[in-house]
Amino acid sequence: MGCRTSSDPVPAETVYRTASMQTPVVTESLPLDLVTEVSQEPIESLTEKAVFSETKPAGWSSTLAGLESVALGQHPAILASRQQLAAAQGLYQQAGLPPNPVLQYQSEEIGNEGSSGLHSVRVSQQFVTANKLGLAQQVAAQQAASLCAEVRRTELQVLTELRIAFAQALIAQRRVALANKIVDLSEQSVQSAELLLKAQEISKVALLQAQVEAEQARISADNATTLLAANRRSLAAAVSLDELPEGELVGDLEQGLQTRPWDETLESIASQSPELLAAGSNLDRARWALRLACAQVTPNVTAQVGAGVDTGSDDTYAVLGVTVPLPIRNRNQGNIRAARASVAAASSSIERTRLDLEGRLAMAVGRYDTARRRYERLRDNVLPGAEETFELSKTAFDAGESNYLTLLTAQRTLVNTQLRILDALDQTRQASAEIDGFLVTLP
Repeated sequence: MGCRTSSDPVPAETVYRTASMQTPVVTESLPLDLVTEVSQEPIESLTEKAVFSETKPAGWSSTLAGLESVALGQHPAILASRQQLAAAQGLYQQAGLPPNPVLQYQSEEIGNEGSSGLHSVRVSQQFVTANKLGLAQQVAAQQAASLCAEVRRTELQVLTELRIAFAQALIAQRRVALANKIVDLSEQSVQSAELLLKAQEISKVALLQAQVEAEQARISADNATTLLAANRRSLAAAVSLDELPEGELVGDLEQGLQTRPWDETLESIASQSPELLAAGSNLDRARWALRLACAQVTPNVTAQVGAGVDTGSDDTYAVLGVTVPLPIRNRNQGNIRAARASVAAASSSIERTRLDLEGRLAMAVGRYDTARRRYERLRDNVLPGAEETFELSKTAFDAGESNYLTLLTAQRTLVNTQLRILDALDQTRQASAEIDGFLVTLP
């Protein structure tokens, strides 16, 4: 009984198209000499295509690009994934190696009629048929391709978490600067209240209110400084550093906060997502495994050749032999059936992964657009009015034309607006990092 597969023959390049994305996910079967070519190179070069290309700019210790470069070079999760890929490369090489010849010494009829018997030396070699070695190597090659996508996914996960931690640390820096500014304003208000009290233009209640507000501002500044230290430690952990170098972080939180069209973003995810690339490689591997299972039906041939001597007659003789298993009962039926089921499962996995990515992207883009619009409206529509109100209230209070409660209300409105802007900016940067990281950190 022959073996026919639904994917036979399997092309070297398989293109998977999805119904709604209209974007192909391309996976290629790796050439048989892949490992031979790269096995002499250092491990880092094995994953060159899966590693972000980053240069270390001046002042790298305080910039996002510099910290990304450090993380890509030393983060343990990335190093572990690269070692797994290197191991897969070794398995790829091993899968194509033929069996070793077997050297055999044999003695027979020892002591028969006082003779020393028959002595022979034989060499046997198994010949693998039906291109099983090539097929096994293609199965291993697709496993390596899947792990290459895993290296990419790990890098994106590390970079996404790093970018989020970097943005949070930058925002924490702004919170500290804002808190210190509020302390200065509160202390100025206390000084103004003291002068107005001396001039008997306000009551002592206003001075006490100003002093309480100034102390609360100092507490908020201390809290902001503590939070910044925690954010810096979190960022150092994301980079895989014991601690960050001294100095402020440098970055532009507002850069790149543009509209993200759904179709373009979806197309980018579909064409570059490591999850879809891995799913495509898994389908290729299942198809090659099916072809290998079918090829296993064809038995391997073992040939033997040797020479011997009959010590009783001093005659020499030759030994020739061929061994071929007869595929009568076991025609690898179970493995072929399992391989066909694996092909169907891997094919369905691609669609499942695509739908999962689309759902996660919809939520991430929704959070991004909501936070971005809130940030822009607070910055453009609310903040200018709050700033002007505070300046007018402060001028009126310093001149003794307004009470401290009015000034305090205006100051709190301004501070709350600035904090809400930072919160919206934080949420925007987080969603942006998740989208740019192809959603690998989202469940």
